Amino acid sequence: MLATDAFAQTPSSKATAAINTLVGCTVSNAVGSDTPAQTCHDVFTGASVAVTPDHFATVMTSTIKVSNSQSLFVSPSLVTGLYTQTKTTTRPGTTSTAVAQGGVYLRAIVTNTATGKVTVGEPVASCTSDILGCTNFNGDFGVTLDTRIQTLTQSISDCIVSDLTGVTSGSCTFDLTTDLALKTTSAHTFNFIFPNVGVGTYTVAIQAAVNSNATLTGLGSAVGAAAYGLGSLTVESVRLVHDFSF
Repeated sequence: MLATDAFAQTPSSKATAAINTLVGCTVSNAVGSDTPAQTCHDVFTGASVAVTPDHFATVMTSTIKVSNSQSLFVSPSLVTGLYTQTKTTTRPGTTSTAVAQGGVYLRAIVTNTATGKVTVGEPVASCTSDILGCTNFNGDFGVTLDTRIQTLTQSISDCIVSDLTGVTSGSCTFDLTTDLALKTTSAHTFNFIFPNVGVGTYTVAIQAAVNSNATLTGLGSAVGAAAYGLGSLTVESVRLVHDFSF
């Protein structure tokens, strides 16, 4: 889940950029008889990638020099994809529910190369669980780029056959199978701000997280998957108005 190719090989004092051309993804434990629709691998090397304890992996990095009283505007763009599949089979007198979900999340961090201090970019640094678009990962937050929850529920009543005398007799079979699959691919951009970071050389990293899940009650199957791929990053050093604060 990592790809980094910085344009600037030496730290810039004004702007820098990077790109991501590989694909990383995650797949839930599919339930039911169907197999997962996505797999996870590094397209070029197949190598594993370190993931933080809160489930983020670095996808783009670059380095920039910052002078006094300057701030960083960090603008990553990333292509994301979601796949959800739910199928239920319901017999008379029963209810089946299949739920599949997936999501892609993003955050930007800067690390002072001299001190090792790590700072999370705004507005993620100000996130709380009550804010739409903020997603909590083991106490740390990311901004939601793409998310979906797909729920399919079916129920069929019992079959009852009655004659004109009111005597119940006969038999019938009502088996119903419904399969719903959705797959989307989207490109997203989100701007991060690091106000007044101070003098020094900083490594800017864009970290992405993916999650998915699938649950089933009754008969059927569910698959949820999420992926991210092609991306770009621009970082610019700017001077904000005097005494700027959020």
